[in-house]
Amino acid sequence: MVNKTYFLNEERTVFLKAYMLDNVEGLPFCQKRPAILIFPGGGYEYCSAREAEPVAMHYLAEGYNAFILNYSCKTKYPAALLNAAYAILKLRQRCEEFGIDPEKIAVWGASAGGHLAACLATMWGDPTIYKPLGCTPADIRPNAAVLSYPVISGVTNPHKGSFDILLGEGASRDELSKLSIENRVTPKTPPVFIWCTANDDCVPAHNSIVMAKACVSNKVPVEFHMFDEGPHGLATCDKVTGWNDYFYRDNCKRWIKLSVEFLAKYMNV
Repeated sequence: MVNKTYFLNEERTVFLKAYMLDNVEGLPFCQKRPAILIFPGGGYEYCSAREAEPVAMHYLAEGYNAFILNYSCKTKYPAALLNAAYAILKLRQRCEEFGIDPEKIAVWGASAGGHLAACLATMWGDPTIYKPLGCTPADIRPNAAVLSYPVISGVTNPHKGSFDILLGEGASRDELSKLSIENRVTPKTPPVFIWCTANDDCVPAHNSIVMAKACVSNKVPVEFHMFDEGPHGLATCDKVTGWNDYFYRDNCKRWIKLSVEFLAKYMNV
């Protein structure tokens, strides 16, 4: 496996960590692998290591090449989204170098990273996002999205800290509504996999519910799993990422296999 870091800005604060599996000669699958582009959580204050490499390892085990984006934090919208759009653009432009199929790129995000993944999945057609990159909307559209206990709404049970960073404290309801992803879903949104826990006391499950509802209303393929119990930030639901026994959740850990099956179906992996 090749592991490289690619810096995406002059300050070297935004970067892509690439994990590219070795090819097995004679296997067509290995020549153009599916890709997963990972956006860790952290409330838009930092990028959580718990929701980065440990997640990548599970998708690598399924034959994906994995890419982790360290995006701009503590900056207003649309800085992080432009980072995300630029990252997927580079994956497509350099797909041969990365050994990936440009039509099989999924985004994965947890918590605030889930909001970022959902932004890209729904706002790839926004001229304020694709025009600064000098590309077409299709160049930055993910083929699917996996959202883990995501921040979604700025108006329905919002995670206030995330929106305070994106918009500043005291943002108007109209501003909050525009960054509420349930309002940005269209029939052109790619397939979406969502999971959360019912008793999440940091990012309420209502966020996932309104996102799933918006997908259903727009006839976007969606799979939604709400597990009965578990803290926010479960990541891989085991000792690798959990602070204590409360984070070790075998029932919730099923999200990994379920998401792989979902991506296989909708990206034809």
